[in-house]
Amino acid sequence: MYATIARAVLDESHRRRAGMEVERLRERYPRASRDELAEKVIRRAAVQCAAAGALLAGPAAFFGAMPFGADLAYQAVWLNRMVLALSEIYGADDVRSRAGGVAGGLAAGLGSELVRQGLVRALRGAFPRRPGVRTALGALAGGALGYTAALAVGRFAQDALGGRRNLFGRR
Repeated sequence: MYATIARAVLDESHRRRAGMEVERLRERYPRASRDELAEKVIRRAAVQCAAAGALLAGPAAFFGAMPFGADLAYQAVWLNRMVLALSEIYGADDVRSRAGGVAGGLAAGLGSELVRQGLVRALRGAFPRRPGVRTALGALAGGALGYTAALAVGRFAQDALGGRRNLFGRR
């Protein structure tokens, strides 16, 4: 898991892939502003993180346990790619801006992972004989956590890379 996270952060292929994604968006939406393109990138990453959260938290709630970090690596890859794409959109190619975004992404991913772990335990205790209810609630909550974490990281990175915020407050 940690090797995947390190590869996501350090591998140059993710930067190229994010650049290609931004170019496709610019071709598809030639009149879109930087903020509109950033919004599309953020929403796409949020949907991907929500899907991962729902697909892993639902079955985990059914069985009553969830392996730690099961979706953390996937979420870290998508959040890193989102920050790289936002960096490309705003032309902020400095390492400090990207590092802040990646750190925020890892923190949000880890935070949502810990909340999901607690949620699975709480659902197991609240509905011990209702695995279908646990599955549905776990999937909904896992998806919502993934989506919200990606939106939060995306907004923070958008503000930081767009020059509206630094790591310690508004400019």
